[in-house]
Amino acid sequence: MATDSFVSDGVHSGRRSLVWLYPILLGFAGLLFVLQSLPLVLPIGPMYWDVLIYYDAIGRIAQGQHPVIDFFVPVGPLEYYLAALSNALFPVAQPVLLTQWLWVPVTFPVMALILWDVSARGMKPGLGLLLPFLMVTALPFNVIDFYPYPGTDAFGIYNRHGAHLIYLVAATVLFVRSPVIQTIVLSVVLLSAAFCKITAFLAAGPILLFALLLGRIRVSTAVATALICLVVAGAVELVTGMVSLYVRDIIVLATENTGALLPRFLTAASQHFNVLGAGAILACVLLVAALAYEPAAEAREEGNRLARVFDADWFWVGLLLASGLFYETQNTGSHAFIMVWPALLAILLKPMAGYGRFAIPVLALAAFTAVPDISTMLHKAARTAAVAPGYIKVDGPDLGPIGQASVKDVFAEQAERKRQIYIDHRDTYEAIAETEALPSFLQFSDHDYQYMLLEEIQAAAAAVKRLEDSRGSRFETVLNLDFANPFPFILDMKGSYHVAIGADPYRALPPMTDQTFKAVTETDLVLAPVCPVLHSRNLLKAHYAEALAGHEKIELTPCFEAYLRRAAP
Repeated sequence: MATDSFVSDGVHSGRRSLVWLYPILLGFAGLLFVLQSLPLVLPIGPMYWDVLIYYDAIGRIAQGQHPVIDFFVPVGPLEYYLAALSNALFPVAQPVLLTQWLWVPVTFPVMALILWDVSARGMKPGLGLLLPFLMVTALPFNVIDFYPYPGTDAFGIYNRHGAHLIYLVAATVLFVRSPVIQTIVLSVVLLSAAFCKITAFLAAGPILLFALLLGRIRVSTAVATALICLVVAGAVELVTGMVSLYVRDIIVLATENTGALLPRFLTAASQHFNVLGAGAILACVLLVAALAYEPAAEAREEGNRLARVFDADWFWVGLLLASGLFYETQNTGSHAFIMVWPALLAILLKPMAGYGRFAIPVLALAAFTAVPDISTMLHKAARTAAVAPGYIKVDGPDLGPIGQASVKDVFAEQAERKRQIYIDHRDTYEAIAETEALPSFLQFSDHDYQYMLLEEIQAAAAAVKRLEDSRGSRFETVLNLDFANPFPFILDMKGSYHVAIGADPYRALPPMTDQTFKAVTETDLVLAPVCPVLHSRNLLKAHYAEALAGHEKIELTPCFEAYLRRAAP
């Protein structure tokens, strides 16, 4: 006997389960609200400077600039508008928490709609979808390690956001029956994914395509969703012109990242082999069980011919793993494989006896697929919480919430020792930079480097204020020749127009245009960190060198050079 095409736990309790599910969701939202209202201090983790990109955008938006229109962004513009909104609501929120949770105003209402539909089949499906989602939303940790010491993961926060949106797509396809709720949820999530990170939108494509082919999404639902998305995108384009500019920027980024795809798949597969390997074996076992006519593993009897062959557990596990792997090739280390959980939940909600002699392998392999990422995140959270009380806070009175970070004392000491070496032996680091090597292979993950970066940004901010006082006038615009530029936020200035934020010269630095050239020549204050000299920083200097020819170069601090526009007062 084939299984029903939509999984139920057999408990027809109406929507009484919402009495439990909605309080959990609302209570969790309230907890996040409280935590963002407090000036919490969290340990620095690898690449903490990723949050500085958000604060660059927050500072620019506060000055009236708009992502895509006024400055180049590495991901979708909605990321930064939501960051600006979150900062307005929670001005003292710890940066990693603020950026981790900035999609909650979108994803939690969407989850509430999913729960409304799913709750009609009982408590178990709702809890099974809700609890993993709350965990990955709450915890700012990636599922692979970038550094051996504990700390929060600021790296690739936008990648995690995209994974959470794809999770909602998978949950809707596999569990939501109402065409109206499907239309609302998919419209919101697809628009969000497109304006969050375009690869999330692309990764959701095969899931939706097969859901349509297999009859899990009606044609009318697909048409309505597409029309809503087109109308909203068209309206945004007519009012702002942002959509066409965003598409242009996506094309520019794509041309900057033309590396071979196969090595990326191999890298992603090897990094996540624990999940991917177990999940692939699970899909194979489920397929064998279906061929052996075990009732729980078979495709459904009704529907079109494709549905009668492919709409089965083995197919959805395999498809979601493939979509997750594709997403991970562009976004290493994120929560990509959380999207597989709805398919695993569909398996676990069925009576195991229905899998016959395959029941134990199916159950074990489902656990091996789900547990590694969950245990990794919980372990990292526990380690970070345990060490945080003994860490040293960044001394950054001018940094605002950006300075609400801490490190182990040995890293603070290491940063101070290295700082003086960077100053006294700059020629050595110039020589290293010329070889395109880094002083440390894990330079951008090293906690001492991230700590020293914040300390030197604080010193530079204080020096700029002293310089303004000595001149009796304020600088209006500022640019930082480094990966991230938090100075518009810290100094309450405008950032240079038409430049890239998150300026990675290897992957996300558009070619110089007349518009960018003019904007940089008119920038009052351009900062250049030199502790240490790095090849990437030298590339940024070279990129903007001609536009800075009319600026006066000074030593702002031992670790920051400054270029002052001569026409400035």
